[in-house]
Amino acid sequence: MKSQVKRIVLGVTGSVAAYKAAELTRLLVKAGHDVRVVQTPSSLNFVGETTFRALSGNPVFSDQFSADGETALAHIDLAHSDLLVIAPATANTIGKMAAGIADNLLLSIYLAARCPVVVCPAMNSGMWSHPAVRSNMEKLFERDVTIVSPEKGPLACGAGGEGRLADPEKIALVVDQIVNKSNEAGRLLTDERRDFTGKRILITAGATREPIDTVRFVSNRSSGRMGSALAEAARERGAEVTVVAANLSISEIPGVNYIRVSTNDELTEALHREFEKHDILIMAAAVADYRVSSAMTTGKLEREEKNDLQLTPTSDIVRSLGVAGSRCLKVGFAAEYGRDKLERARCKLKDKNLDAIIFNDISRSDIGFESGDNEIVIMAPGQEDLFVDKTSKEECAHRILDQIKVLQP
Repeated sequence: MKSQVKRIVLGVTGSVAAYKAAELTRLLVKAGHDVRVVQTPSSLNFVGETTFRALSGNPVFSDQFSADGETALAHIDLAHSDLLVIAPATANTIGKMAAGIADNLLLSIYLAARCPVVVCPAMNSGMWSHPAVRSNMEKLFERDVTIVSPEKGPLACGAGGEGRLADPEKIALVVDQIVNKSNEAGRLLTDERRDFTGKRILITAGATREPIDTVRFVSNRSSGRMGSALAEAARERGAEVTVVAANLSISEIPGVNYIRVSTNDELTEALHREFEKHDILIMAAAVADYRVSSAMTTGKLEREEKNDLQLTPTSDIVRSLGVAGSRCLKVGFAAEYGRDKLERARCKLKDKNLDAIIFNDISRSDIGFESGDNEIVIMAPGQEDLFVDKTSKEECAHRILDQIKVLQP
């Protein structure tokens, strides 16, 4: 998609991830945008002005009060831009944005700006999960700031976890979507597309775990990305979203309520408690189909011991929820493998009394589990099957919501 040319302020803060902002600058300039880089003083410890000046072709601003007076009113001039992107955004900058503090040029621009704002956090995983940071992120979200959540991966501290700055290409895509007011399918991202306003949507995500002993368990490879993509898409479109999260391995989404569970029984209890409070249930979690007949509740099975594990089926959660005519629309997922997989999904649609079911083929390594992409078939009684060719899970989520809208106008 060719972007409309816009004036973009790129704010760079004091994170080691500042080097990625150089690549982001290159991508935005390549897309034809007029990019003005504003660095916080601490960011200069990681990447100098010369780099950004060369990549953007424009002066770089960092001093709130320069000696020659060049930046005396820069925060007013730069605030009159089409988009403000802060990448990377440190916990310190995020906290000051939430509190309305303007002790450097970038923060002054943020307070003076009336254009859309995109914030791309980057920090240690412990900082990212701290309640103060989560609270600050919620405040920014409530003020209509677009959040590009950090990713999971190796961090500068040597550890791994959530907090890694999103890939520059992903950030550039978000910019493209905002600039063109559309996503990959040409869908509006403004209030005109908030077609689920007033709806309460309950989504399960992740993978349940059934214990073998206190350290081992039976589970599956689901990361929860599809459920999280659905939650973010539903939130963007105006819904009040609650996620029942089973061992999620990805970041929480600002503006979404979370209920943490681990086992099939805990998931069942949460759903029975929440089901009738919601208008729509989407069962995207991959539930463990089996549990160990007699799991050890204390201790650890030793390698030397002879242990023949006996597996028994877990309860069918969806089948136990509601009855025909329930006000809550039920959407399930069918992760199938092998021959007759589509027909098996179709049988589940009827047997489980679902309003729709989403089929995805787990025999392929390029989609589904542990992948950012998916390829699905959306089935509903009385409706033609809708095939969605391989695309991002975010786009699949919007296509699923489009069909739910048809089923529940």
